[in-house]
Amino acid sequence: MNYEGEHLWPGIIGHSLIVLAFVSSLLALWAYAGATNSRADLAKSRDWKRIGRWGFGIHGLSVFGVIGLLFYIMIARYYEYEYVWGHTSDSLPFQYIFSAFWEGQEGSFLLWMFWHVVLGFVVMSRKDKWEAPVLAVFGLVQAFLTSMILGFYFGEGDDRIGSNPFVLLRNVHEAPIFNMPNYLQSIEGSGLNPLLQNYWMTIHPPTLFLGFASTLVPFAFAIAGLWTREHKAWIKPALTWSLFSGAILGTGILMGGAWAYEALSFGGYWAWDPVENASLVPWIIMLAGTHTALVARNSPHSIRSTYLFFILSFVLIVYSTFLTRSGVLGETSVHAFTEMGLEWQLILFMGAVSIWPLVLYVKAKKEIPAVAKEESSYSREFWMFVGALVLLFSSVLITATTSIPVWNKLADAFSSLLGGGDITNIAPPEDEVAHHNRYQLWIGVLIGFLSGISVLLRYRSREISASFGRFLGIHLGGVFLLSALITVPLMLWSSIVAWQYWLLVGSGIFTVITNLDYIVSVLRGNIKVAGAPVAHIGFGLLMVGVVFSGALKRPISEGFTSIEVNDINPQSNKNVLVVKGQPVPIADGYTVEYSRDWAEGNQQFFELKFTKKDPAGNIIEEFSTSPNVIRDSLPKGKFKFRAANPNTRHYFEKDIFTLAIPHWAFEDPEASKEEEEAAKWESHIIEQGDTFFTASHYVVFDKIGTELPQNEAYQFQEGDIPITAILKVYELNSDSFYLAKPFLYIRDNRPLNIPFELKELGLDFRFAQVLPESKDRMKMQFDVRSHSPEKAYVVVQALVFPGINWVWIGSIMMMIGLLMGMFQRMGKIKSKKLEI
Repeated sequence: MNYEGEHLWPGIIGHSLIVLAFVSSLLALWAYAGATNSRADLAKSRDWKRIGRWGFGIHGLSVFGVIGLLFYIMIARYYEYEYVWGHTSDSLPFQYIFSAFWEGQEGSFLLWMFWHVVLGFVVMSRKDKWEAPVLAVFGLVQAFLTSMILGFYFGEGDDRIGSNPFVLLRNVHEAPIFNMPNYLQSIEGSGLNPLLQNYWMTIHPPTLFLGFASTLVPFAFAIAGLWTREHKAWIKPALTWSLFSGAILGTGILMGGAWAYEALSFGGYWAWDPVENASLVPWIIMLAGTHTALVARNSPHSIRSTYLFFILSFVLIVYSTFLTRSGVLGETSVHAFTEMGLEWQLILFMGAVSIWPLVLYVKAKKEIPAVAKEESSYSREFWMFVGALVLLFSSVLITATTSIPVWNKLADAFSSLLGGGDITNIAPPEDEVAHHNRYQLWIGVLIGFLSGISVLLRYRSREISASFGRFLGIHLGGVFLLSALITVPLMLWSSIVAWQYWLLVGSGIFTVITNLDYIVSVLRGNIKVAGAPVAHIGFGLLMVGVVFSGALKRPISEGFTSIEVNDINPQSNKNVLVVKGQPVPIADGYTVEYSRDWAEGNQQFFELKFTKKDPAGNIIEEFSTSPNVIRDSLPKGKFKFRAANPNTRHYFEKDIFTLAIPHWAFEDPEASKEEEEAAKWESHIIEQGDTFFTASHYVVFDKIGTELPQNEAYQFQEGDIPITAILKVYELNSDSFYLAKPFLYIRDNRPLNIPFELKELGLDFRFAQVLPESKDRMKMQFDVRSHSPEKAYVVVQALVFPGINWVWIGSIMMMIGLLMGMFQRMGKIKSKKLEI
């Protein structure tokens, strides 16, 4: 069958480029491996390297071409392609095309590959001795990632290697519509997930995936060190890249928290979701590796542990990819992709990046430098290594819980192999947040005190003099005392009674004070070389912010509604029902009023006015927020609720988070339709100026107009005779009225009408017909029916987050500190006199 309007050339070229990218990545792997293995023969190694550069260059250009073509067909809305149909729609604003691109698995794989190519080109441009072994690792990883979008079918069934983003819709779905040559005229896209229609989702995923990609570079340097047996030389370049990776991946995770806080409705920035954890753990391991690399750079210690951490960080990235994309987390994470048949490819990928370094490590283990005597407990290396072990322990705890679905799958598999019966599955924690907080709190306490103590010590110290010991003891005692003097009144003021939180805040303040002291007394205020203390100060502030924003978070929307919708908590102490135009008192002395609403595309915004008055009635605080919902339009002016987006009022010391769900989100459209159909129309034949009554209102026929109705059900045609009746609808015993404008039009000598609905009163009016009685006199028939009146209201949730800004300030300072350290290592800032 010849289909009309299909654009096949982008798919043909796009898939050809995917195949070329796959083949060229294998070529780069082969050539760069040859260059590494023949490095003793410079001429031969140079020839291999030249081939490797061509291979990686072709691979990179192919990846760029695939991305460009996929963007092209998405922007052009070529719905003949399944990826375009599944992630875009005609109504999708252009700014969300990027979000739609990486919403699907294929697009996110391409985003990951894109950053690998960019970073690979950076490594290639340096043209040093590490280019060949490092880019050989890149070639292997890129070959696996490209295979995920290869879309190569084999056998007689649906067995395949990868999922091609350029596959045609009619080749994926079987439907009668594809028997029509012009099926494209009858379809439109499914659209983007409403939760992703947010500006954060245009910047968070690319930053996060750059962070994912950046972990490959220290991993590749670790492989290169094992491969070339240069167990010390690789650490210096890898350290710079690890600082970059820690900063970028941390920023990506921070953006995810900001997106959750600004755009999601659960009221927080971190929910210990399995996919969130899968991103967090590699970052923690990367930070542990950065600290052991600093130790290995300054002493002969910790080379083996640095190998372990840098390799493990990327392996955990691949493991997180397996968790996210295999479908194993489908019931435990809101972030996970649905299963798409790639689980065995992902397992093979994970096996390759795990087994290769393990084999190299076993072969080279005896050659790796190691010091028989352990570090002195008086040295900075010792405490940095202890801190790295604490970070490793934190990662193990998080991963063990996150991997519960995997443990259950493995248990079922072994049971089947052994012919056993069903095995009772391990249940995940009932309260994920409380479970992780219970254990990670102590990690925070330990890291806080360790980062404060270690900064006071020197590298390579075997023992300390009596005078320095006295100075250190007095100094530490003074810092502890100052920390306590700040912590105790702060915690008493906050009314937090849990002693564990006191310890966590105290450790955070201790970290801040010791590192500020280090900047002033040791660095003499030279902020250019203060990357490490800046990052540690950020960590301390983060711990303080986490405690105050978490422990003191409370609802101020205290009402009496028990309405529940989606993520809105039905507890009466969190939600309040606010009728439009009627202020409602809530907690903390505030009054909230739903003043107005307006629509922008598929979003409806609600203006909430918050007012606080003193006892004399004077306004002391006043502000407005505009939360919104995403909706789908239904017939007869109805809507379907899709998602709610909060809006937050920011102060220095707190945030007020607000969420609003409109009245129609709680209605069943089908039930409303049945109620309307069951209601009976009552006819009234009257002249202009006459009045008729309903059960609770009276209606005056005011006049006839010619204005056309603002209703999509009516499209004007040549020859139409339009008539609009203006009715004034009064409540009994009231002079105020509502206007109803039922519409009648004559088309082809037939009377047709468009009813008018007064939702607030629960009345529908229909202009049925014109009844001439004489040349100068005529009557009109109006039909009216009543149903449940629709009161415009919203269910509001308002939460106060004290100290939330310390979370953001601390997190940003951590990332800035890591970047400062990276630039310092790159030679942008040179200071050989100072010991960092």
